[in-house]
Amino acid sequence: MEISSRNVALFFAFVACNYFCFAKDNIRVGAFFNEEQLTVPINWKIMSNHSDHAVIAQPETHIVPDTDRFESVNRFCEFFSKDDGFSAIFGPKSLAASATFESICFHLQVPYITTTWKPKTMKHFPTSFNLYPDADLLSQGLATIIKGLDWKEFVVLYQNEESLMKLQDVIKLQEHKQGSDKNSIWLKQLGPGPDYRPLLKEVKNSTHRRIVLDCDTDKIVEIMSQAKQVNLLADISTNVFLTSMDAHIIDFSPELNTGANVTTVRLFSPYQNHFKNMINNYFPGISPEEILVQTALTHDAMVLFSETMKSLWIENPETDFSSYSKFCNATKYEDELGIVAQMSKTVVQETQALTGEISLENGRRTMFKLEVIEVDKPVKPIAIWYSKEPNKLELTRNATERELELQKRIQNHNFIVTSKLIEPYLMDTFKIGAPENERYEGYSMDLITEISKILNMTFRFVIRDKTPTIVEDLVLRRADLGICDFTITHQRREIIDFSMPFMSLGISILHKKVQQEEIDNMYAFMRPFSWTVWVYTVTLYLILSIIIFFVSRMDPDDWENPHPCDQNPEELENIWGIKNCLWLTLGSIMTQGCDILPKGISSRIATAMWWFFSLIMTSTYTANLAAFLTMQKKGDSINSVEDLANQNKIKYGLMEDGATQAFFEFSNNSLYQKMWNTMKNENPSVFESTNAKGFERVVSNRNGLYAFFMESTQIEYELERNCNLRKIGQWLDSKSFGIGMPLNVDYADQINNAILTLQENGKLNELKDLWWKKKLKGEPCSTSSEEGISDELSLGNLGGVFVVLSVGIGIAFLIAILEFLWNVRNISVEEHISYLEALKVELKFACNIAVTKKRAKPVISESSTSSTDGQSVGRTILAGAGSFLNINTTVLNRIGASLYNNN
Repeated sequence: MEISSRNVALFFAFVACNYFCFAKDNIRVGAFFNEEQLTVPINWKIMSNHSDHAVIAQPETHIVPDTDRFESVNRFCEFFSKDDGFSAIFGPKSLAASATFESICFHLQVPYITTTWKPKTMKHFPTSFNLYPDADLLSQGLATIIKGLDWKEFVVLYQNEESLMKLQDVIKLQEHKQGSDKNSIWLKQLGPGPDYRPLLKEVKNSTHRRIVLDCDTDKIVEIMSQAKQVNLLADISTNVFLTSMDAHIIDFSPELNTGANVTTVRLFSPYQNHFKNMINNYFPGISPEEILVQTALTHDAMVLFSETMKSLWIENPETDFSSYSKFCNATKYEDELGIVAQMSKTVVQETQALTGEISLENGRRTMFKLEVIEVDKPVKPIAIWYSKEPNKLELTRNATERELELQKRIQNHNFIVTSKLIEPYLMDTFKIGAPENERYEGYSMDLITEISKILNMTFRFVIRDKTPTIVEDLVLRRADLGICDFTITHQRREIIDFSMPFMSLGISILHKKVQQEEIDNMYAFMRPFSWTVWVYTVTLYLILSIIIFFVSRMDPDDWENPHPCDQNPEELENIWGIKNCLWLTLGSIMTQGCDILPKGISSRIATAMWWFFSLIMTSTYTANLAAFLTMQKKGDSINSVEDLANQNKIKYGLMEDGATQAFFEFSNNSLYQKMWNTMKNENPSVFESTNAKGFERVVSNRNGLYAFFMESTQIEYELERNCNLRKIGQWLDSKSFGIGMPLNVDYADQINNAILTLQENGKLNELKDLWWKKKLKGEPCSTSSEEGISDELSLGNLGGVFVVLSVGIGIAFLIAILEFLWNVRNISVEEHISYLEALKVELKFACNIAVTKKRAKPVISESSTSSTDGQSVGRTILAGAGSFLNINTTVLNRIGASLYNNN
């Protein structure tokens, strides 16, 4: 068939129209990357897919060295000068090469696009566009996140100087206090590696358990693994914050699962639908959760460039976007196509980008958000930070959710409880083969058991004796809790935390009661005078009696007329024999006087001097006896700390290096300072290493000459079990026992809530009553601390007086018998009768108590006039004796008759 010329012309016109009117411009885009960047997945089709109007980008990727600027510039200029040059440049990650390329692109007026972190200190050019979050805002965001996590003290482990620039606002959180001896932020450089264990051990042995780790993503797993090897991550209070934007893609394998809480930040949410759809379209082989920040930012950079070119084409479709030839020479070029200006005002919507809305202000990205996630639960962030409100952190979990999450961590952690063996707080039962927790019993065991029931947690005890101490265990975080008689003090609060108090107490004084056998001395009435004074007094009594005897014999006034009716007596009589002299002096010193008195001047003077001596001695004895017995009965009269401080007989001490020592040592009270100076200067030392040794010293001191300062609760416990002890006075201060914990632990509020629950339901009082009063061996002591000490004097104090009375009466009765028998003997001699007859007469008269007069000479016939009466009396006496001795009455009658006949 023949084709007309007209049809051919129309065909060529149609083809030309399509070519010139609808054909897309091909532009070159240069990607000068470091070798490391080529490992990151990039899909350049993103630009062609978005350039659906007139511009097709043809990317060219070239590798440039990291540090060799000269070689980087040569390669750049070599490829840039070919053909029509580049319409845009995607720069390398290396800061050194990037700074050079940025300057060249400004000279060439070509958009320079980067997607890596760049410090703000680098010179910025109008042609430069960085999609990575602005360095200052990112640093401010990290600081706000750490503050929002309530991290007051932490350690920063950084890789290099670049890390310090990233974390400059975090470091500014350091609070510098005048005279402070510690820093709240600890900076440590990781070093070259690959062994980071020495540094991690140093962190473990410090008080810090909040760690900010800034390093390359590929080093995180190795560092965390080594941290686990040194038991840094075994602590439930350990929190690690990873600043790497790609930390969310790390597979923290099961061997890294520990009690530590690991958080990080990410620039996007891989669980949003539009994010998943874009990843499935452009990176079908990669899971959305595994997308790197570099990939996401490069994607968004290509979208930004495509949207820029699209906007330029829409504004001027006739523009030829083919690149103009430009060369690396001295000539400065102009942005004839307006790509730089258009890119500065182009905005990419959030649904088109992977990292959120993109709008670059002066080439910097100031609009972005950071999601804070826990690496083991990445789906829902725990907080979100927005760059438009840099000082605010938006928490996404309510208080209930945070509480449940922490409760779960507590349940999965086996708490290490450090304590010491001290009654009644913790005691070893020595049960062979018993589980570890069943081996111990006491108040501490019951308390932590009740807390574990409330929190549904597990625990095990670690027992300490002297070193390391409970405080050291908590400071070095070798233990999670410290439970015993653990006093809350200001000094300890500087290095560890405490729970709310579970027991209130104060410093008191333990002293031994003065033993009753020491007080109840039956010869106490002798003590007002020493034995020397008693001997001198008795000797002087005898000597003075003899002196008065001789003085009376020499004094003529003491010789008297025995018969006053006879005016001219032939004899004078002197009544002051040795017997009367002894009686006079004795009656005087006994304050009873005498019925006869001397009449001579000399004898009266001698007697008056004895009376004066007797007055002084008797008055002194009476006063001293009253005071002595009263004070002796009261013991040493130490009833308060003032009494103890104002005497020097009873020594007092306390436990060395304890809270009680700190109270006295740093007290502003003059009395306590005086006592502290006295204690520290005593020799031998009054300090003891433990309360138990102080208690033993008080008990073993026989005379109660040692008192010991200790907590009132321990004194109450000992008083219930040892009735020979007493508590002196009231509390010297007011303090509390609490559960010790390392600083800034996450579970402190849970422990406090558990103690508050036990307090409200009365369980704390029940536990104290159980171990202080009910768990007794034997009978409890009286509640009165001064039992057995009263004002009145007992028989034990004055029993010696009764003994002296009994002995004196006995001696008098014995002398009376001897005198009676001697008188019977004299009568038998004078009357020429037998001794038995005289004895019978005198006995009969002595037993006849109704007779008050006695003949000068006995009538012997009275002894035999009434034989019948005598016989009957004798039989009656013998019958009574026989009845008492159970002897036959007939036999006794015969014996009585026989005796009567013999007489």
